[in-house]
Amino acid sequence: MTKTDFCVYVDERRALIDSALAGFVPPDTQEPRLVHAAMRHAVLSNGKRLRPILSLAASDLAELPRERAMPCACAVELIHTASLILDDLPCMDNALERRGRPCVHVAFGEATALLAVMGLVALAFELAAREGNQEIAACLARSMGTSGLVAGQQADLALTGNGVSLDAIEQVDNRKSGALFIAAVHVPAILAGMGHSDTDAIEVYARNLGLAFQITDDLLDANAGHEDAGKDTFVSQLGVDGAHNRVKELIAVATGALERWDARAEPLRMMADYVGARS
Repeated sequence: MTKTDFCVYVDERRALIDSALAGFVPPDTQEPRLVHAAMRHAVLSNGKRLRPILSLAASDLAELPRERAMPCACAVELIHTASLILDDLPCMDNALERRGRPCVHVAFGEATALLAVMGLVALAFELAAREGNQEIAACLARSMGTSGLVAGQQADLALTGNGVSLDAIEQVDNRKSGALFIAAVHVPAILAGMGHSDTDAIEVYARNLGLAFQITDDLLDANAGHEDAGKDTFVSQLGVDGAHNRVKELIAVATGALERWDARAEPLRMMADYVGARS
């Protein structure tokens, strides 16, 4: 797969995901209209859709039919979007814009933003429940709960320049960013009945990819002068060159975990190359 082929691959799957999300999220003509409008405002924006694209790529690797893969891929994206609404709140990062649009709390108020978060999470589990598989629901719950996103966000609030170790920063990033990357590949593995050895390998890939993605986010922020004041990151601890080297190490581990698969894993390899080069 060439770089051009991969770009076409990503664009095609992003379009499929956008269409599916537009159908899954209730219309803003349906009550409660304001909450649904806020949900659609958050979801139907110019997102990269990296996590659901990753989920579809893992589904293709596992030879899982698209009609079974898509609802759970979208469930992961809905949970991710809900976490972004929370991240942006005045009590958290106090952001004004997200993806070139006013944040949900700016456009609709904080109360409606919180209700939209609850609506998105509920919808994510509704989509996952279509499979009737409790293991899928448990996987999504772990990814967003106090062993995943919630724990990562809480710990992230404490990263304020108090000499936090690299191990501590990595734990935060693994929970805040990595948890949903792992869920994105774990759910299709469950649906397809993938064996333990293959599931472990693809989770190693996703864990390292997720951490690399977070570090490249920090590098992009540093390059743009948008670093959070006083917050410890891989960039603040290792410097720009050191952070770049860490990304290269993580991408090498991620792609190494895919060695057992043939060309079916090529989109996952190309996604790793994309993440490694984005900063």
